[in-house]
Amino acid sequence: MKIRLVILTILLAIGQEAFSQDSAWVDFEVINFPKMDKVSLDNQGFIFVSDLEGNLYQFNKSGKVINNFSPHRQGRISQLEAGWTINIFTFSIDLQEYRILDRFINPVAENRIPLNLITLAKAATLGNNNIIWVFDEADLSLKQFDYMRNEIIQLQPLNLILDRSSLDITGMREYQNLLFLNIKGEGVFILDNQGNLIKKTQALPTQNFGFWKNRLIFIEKEKVISMDFQSEKQETFPLPDDFKPQGILVNQQVVLLFDATQIRIYQKSKTPLKGQ
Repeated sequence: MKIRLVILTILLAIGQEAFSQDSAWVDFEVINFPKMDKVSLDNQGFIFVSDLEGNLYQFNKSGKVINNFSPHRQGRISQLEAGWTINIFTFSIDLQEYRILDRFINPVAENRIPLNLITLAKAATLGNNNIIWVFDEADLSLKQFDYMRNEIIQLQPLNLILDRSSLDITGMREYQNLLFLNIKGEGVFILDNQGNLIKKTQALPTQNFGFWKNRLIFIEKEKVISMDFQSEKQETFPLPDDFKPQGILVNQQVVLLFDATQIRIYQKSKTPLKGQ
């Protein structure tokens, strides 16, 4: 009888913990965006969203649109980054164009990828010191492109660095002077600022990945994973029962969960990630 009571007590405790974790996903604001494509979050809590035509919209942390930008040439955005302190970066594979905007989404630098230097840019991300990292699919190389001087300052044959990889890059970001590559079905690879491989992590994000402090934050197998990218220690958190997001973004104030048509904005202190 005592054993049954102990087991029942444990099961009730587990059930209460699971309920409390799930019930923490409450009190959110919603952005409904039927043609939503890319989502990014800056360190002030502003949310940036692109649609399928490449138009860019800025929302505040209450979900109200406060600004928008429409490029002269319409084309789908492949990369949208607002995590930099000063600039916003966009890149389009279809147009082979990059654009750097200020915090009010006014363009400050925009141009086509120079064909004499890069034949077919399949992924690109903004780096430090006027650098854009570009994966050139034509020669399977990773290039550091100085967009101010319009020259390649570093080139690495990525097919040799990542031997036997498909090089199907679904995400690329520079963070803390490191380059992170998400390769479909293989994981997230970390390279140094010269493009040399440091290690392959065990992270397998469903789609996008984000950063918070020294952690990778992503969704894998319908759970939120927070992984220290140095030690690779992981913490796992449940998702809301009524929403199956494709991506997650985190800063010191809010957590965004989003799918193809909706963004939910949660105050971080009221989510399971409040201790992160």
